[in-house]
Amino acid sequence: MGRGNSHKQPARDKNKAKLPQVPKNEIVHDNQEVELAKELTSHYELKSPPGFDPTEVVRKDEKKK
Repeated sequence: MGRGNSHKQPARDKNKAKLPQVPKNEIVHDNQEVELAKELTSHYELKSPPGFDPTEVVRKDEKKK
């Protein structure tokens, strides 16, 4: 006796059908994001091990204490 056709089918990724992918050239960047990033860098410092993305956030005023 066979197992049926469903065992021969590959698993389907349901997220692939529901989440549209937006090309990077269509993403609109406005100046608010840049201003916010500059403001945050004056208050916070990102620490990262060499060769990795930043993993730790430290307030600059806490560092002096």
